[in-house]
Amino acid sequence: MGTQVGRIEKEFVFKSLIDNRIPLELHGHQKEFKGTIVEADDEKITIQGESESMDILREKEQVRVFFYFKNNYHTFNSAVIKAESNTLILKHPEGVYKNLQRKYERIKMPEGIEVYFTLKGKKIELNFPKTPVFQNAERPEVSEHFDTSKISTLIMSFRKKMAVIVSENKIMMFRDKLPKNFDEKVITETGKILWIPSTEDEFPITDPFPDERIVTKRDLIKYEENRGTPPYIITSKLGNILYEKTKRDIFSELFVPIIYNEYIVGYIHLYNSRENKKRITENLVDYVYQFAKVLAYSLKINGYFKAETMGEKRFEAPVIDMSASGILFSHSSPELAKDLLLHTDLELSVIINNRKLLIGSRIMRKFKDNDIYFFGVQFLRVTPEDFRFIFEFLYGKPFMSEYDNVWEGGAPPPPLEIFDK
Repeated sequence: MGTQVGRIEKEFVFKSLIDNRIPLELHGHQKEFKGTIVEADDEKITIQGESESMDILREKEQVRVFFYFKNNYHTFNSAVIKAESNTLILKHPEGVYKNLQRKYERIKMPEGIEVYFTLKGKKIELNFPKTPVFQNAERPEVSEHFDTSKISTLIMSFRKKMAVIVSENKIMMFRDKLPKNFDEKVITETGKILWIPSTEDEFPITDPFPDERIVTKRDLIKYEENRGTPPYIITSKLGNILYEKTKRDIFSELFVPIIYNEYIVGYIHLYNSRENKKRITENLVDYVYQFAKVLAYSLKINGYFKAETMGEKRFEAPVIDMSASGILFSHSSPELAKDLLLHTDLELSVIINNRKLLIGSRIMRKFKDNDIYFFGVQFLRVTPEDFRFIFEFLYGKPFMSEYDNVWEGGAPPPPLEIFDK
């Protein structure tokens, strides 16, 4: 990132930015603006835009600011407090940095990006869906309804039974996918069943099952609170979710996660339309819950999780940020930290909007903080077409040849360092 300036120097920098109306470059997610600081205190800074309206910036959206001062390029990160017309109010930043030495600006990882690679026979996947509920894929009791010997037969018999009970039934798998919508994220993060007996009522207040398998309204409130949703908005947001379902002709709905060990590998989705207007019953919820466990076992014995039998091991790890030249991710596994050494070369597969990119990469940074390991990966080999695709996806603008000659924020390339071997 660069060198952080001291507290006294930081105060001097902001005073000079105001007094001299030094121009700023402001970068939101796929948005860029120009402006100057007109006011600053210990809590916030106010920026006046040059001409374009900045009210498309949302509250709490992260913003990166660049400026040139005293023969040096500087930057700081902040968050939007308020945006109105061409006036922007940001939180006063914790730090200001100079001597910028990154080729491309890092962007918080957008949703929907998947990254995985293979190392020494171990398949390592990033952002693989993981749930707090651990469930072994155990052999179920013998049942005339559940034949686990063949996956297709098992699913066919289930769908045939559901076809006469509910309006629609689907089995969705998370292989090569990430949870995207509200329903998928809720069942993934809770490991519980999302059951909506009727979209004309509220979400369930209590769980009728003794093993706490249902997502209750309290669970949903906690889910929203963890995302920073203001308390006064949560109730109306949950109501709007039910209202949107009624607009999609849904009267009663069920999402049952398919759990294999600590992973959610998919889910079963049922709903009754408003024309049908029948509530999905507690008995049906229990039946589908049992079927999900049987399906997980069938997937196991029929080779769906063949990575385990091949000696490969899955690792789930969050990606912190990404730029056009690399990514930063973290993991708590000492085993993974032992395998991923500095200057280890990797063949990355990056999936963005269903487009798969193969990128030759190398581990360039590795550090530990509070039992969490962080890995900085630099892209070494990427096709021109894939590079331009990544650049436009991250920054919201096409790549131009002049960007090759500048670092982030318009800074010149840092001095070349040569090391003796």
